[in-house]
Parts: sequence; C-alpha cells; structure tokens
Amino acid sequence: MSKIFKYIAIDGSGQKQTGDLTAASRGEAMRLLQGRGFQPTQIKDAGEAKVKKVKASTADEPSSGPLTLKKQEIIAFTEELSELLEAGLPLEPALASMEAREEKGQIKYLSGRLRKWVTEGTPLYEAMKRVSPDFDQLYCNLVRAGEASGSLQTILRQHGTYMKEQQELKSRLKLALIYPTCLTLACVALALVFIFFLLPRITVLLEGMPGSEMPIGVKISTFIGDFLRAHWLKTILFFCAIAVGIKVWLTKEENLRKWDEWKLSIPLYGNVIRYGFYVQWLQTLANLVSNGVPLVQALKLTEQTVTNRYYKERLTSITERVSDGYKLTRSMQATAMFAPNMIDLIGVGENTGKLSRALERASAYYDKHLSALLASLLGTITPVVLVLMAVLVGGFSYTMIQAIYQTINNIKS
Repeated sequence: MSKIFKYIAIDGSGQKQTGDLTAASRGEAMRLLQGRGFQPTQIKDAGEAKVKKVKASTADEPSSGPLTLKKQEIIAFTEELSELLEAGLPLEPALASMEAREEKGQIKYLSGRLRKWVTEGTPLYEAMKRVSPDFDQLYCNLVRAGEASGSLQTILRQHGTYMKEQQELKSRLKLALIYPTCLTLACVALALVFIFFLLPRITVLLEGMPGSEMPIGVKISTFIGDFLRAHWLKTILFFCAIAVGIKVWLTKEENLRKWDEWKLSIPLYGNVIRYGFYVQWLQTLANLVSNGVPLVQALKLTEQTVTNRYYKERLTSITERVSDGYKLTRSMQATAMFAPNMIDLIGVGENTGKLSRALERASAYYDKHLSALLASLLGTITPVVLVLMAVLVGGFSYTMIQAIYQTINNIKS
C-alpha cells in the first residue's frame, strides 16, 4: 500500500529541496530520492500528520527514566532502522527521521533519545543499554559487533527476522494449548452446574418420595456437593496453600532446576519443550556466529536466552569445554542432551568451516519437527479431553435418568 511522504533533502548542488513523493515505505522513499541525486535529511509520513500541528512538549514524552518497550515495538524499531540504513542513510539522520514521525509512540521517543546519545559520540549499543533495559545483552552485543564490522544494517535485519521467528515460536506453543484448555474449563463448568444446581433439585424430589432410595450415583454426587457447599472456603484455602507451598518451594534454585528437569519427562509435552529448546538455541547461535561473534562469546550469550535451568546448566559445561579447546560437537556429545543427527549436521559444518550455515539447516530441520509435534500433541490431547467430557456428560445423564426412573417406580408403587 503506497503512502505519501514529505521530505527535506539536499540536491547535487548543495541546495535544500522539499516536496512530496509516493512510496510503499520510508526505505523506498529514501531510494527514490537517492535515485534523483538527492541526499535526504528528513522523511515524514504525510498521511500521519495532524490537521493542527502542535509542537510536542516535553510533557508528551514519558519520564526521563528508562523506556519500557514491548517485544513488538523492538521488532518494529529494528526493522525500520535496518531499512533506512540499507537505503544508504547514516545512523544519526536515520534516527532523526524516525524521531520526526508525527504520531506519538515509544519508537518516536526511543529514536529521539538514541539520537541524542549518538550525536554526543556514544556507540549505539551503549546508548541502547542506557535508554531501555528491554534491549537485552544479546541484542546489544550484536549491535556492537555490527558497528565494529561496518555491517550494522545487515545484523539488524537478520536479528529482526530472528526475533519475529522467536515470537512466532512462542505463539505456536501457546495456541497449541488454547483449545484443550477451553475444553477442560468447559468440563469443570459443567460439573459445577450439575453439582450445585441440578443435583439439589433431584435430591429434593427423591427425598420427598416415601420409601424411595437414592441411586448410588446420586449419593456420591450429593456427598461431593454437600461437602463443597459446607466447606467451600476451606477448600479454596487448601488449594491456595498448595499453590503457595509450590511457589515457595520453587524459590530455591536447585528446586527450580529439578522442576525444569521433571517437565522434560512429561509425555509429549516434554518433547515439545525439548524441540522448542533445540530450535531457539540453534537459531540464536546461528544468528550470532553468522554475524561474526566469536563462538565462545556466542555460546555465553546463547545461555542467557534459555529459561530452562536444567538445559542452561549443561550449556554452561559446553561453553567451558569449548573455551578449553574442545570442538563444539564433542562438547555437545558430552552433555548427552542433543540428538545424534543434530550433532552430525553441526559436525559437517564445523569440519567444513560453514558452522553458521549448518546451524541454520539444523534449526530449520527441528522447526519442522516441532510443528509436526505440536500437531500431534493437539491431535492427542483433543480426543482425550473429548472422551473425558463424554464420560462426564454420560455419567451425569445416567445419574439423572436413574433418578427419574426411581421416581417413576416409586410413584407406581
């Protein structure tokens, strides 16, 4: 979709030029102007301008403290900055162009603060650390490597793609559990409706019939319902106490490691965690190595992106062994947590000097397997939950029908 951009540029004779042009993005607008022999100094999206332009006051900007950025905002900032840099705009004018946008938002304020630091001679990676804690160490180290090697635009583009892939991976893992979770909640809601609303009416009806005896299903359900009604507060406090107890237990680092290790033993779900770790670790390491980060430093940075403490402990041993001069594949074998075919794939790249490419291939391979595993997990959980729902509904229906027949027999007799 094309937009209209207002620009300020310097032509070949050094004269200031202003005007409008139509382009799909700021980057394309930049390339069009450069094709005319202009050097852009400012590009604004005219469609985003307000009817009344009021100069933004300092009150419009968040407090001078660190900016809080969402992951999507970091991705958008990274993609836009890389696009402007690849179009040939130097870093400071690129940040100024992003700051000049009419609409208010975190990217505008972020660009302004970064531009101020960069103007004063601060490296971009150092400015990012000062402006927002949401630029993690991995991001800042990549930017540092890009500034040192002169390939900042390439590194930003690759890291933007990497962050989008990581977000997509997290979304896929969450979406795989939404449908089974909804079904489970529906089962619980159905059970509560039966116990607290339908069952009391059936019980009153049966107790009002002389000589009638309640069916065993009704007796059990009535006992559960009476207990929950009489001790609902104690029941809630009991489960809250269990939750608090687990939370307190998980405050210790050793218990957190055991918890993370135990999750890996859960059927199907453990494999999802395992393959998700494979994809994340391989993508991160490939991204770092391909951008010129030394292997030992890349391994240390990759450790920081892993949340599973059981895996992180073993990744630390890999880093230590590689630091001691061992090959990456031999260090991976020593941990006994990587699949043999992954080690073989990486070993080929390590021996041929194409490690980053081998890591990318291994990442793509396990990403496909993760997608298949998520489909299998969803295909397994859904029928199980549906069967449980059928058993639950069938049990309730049987209990009600049995009670109705008991009532009819009592009336006849």
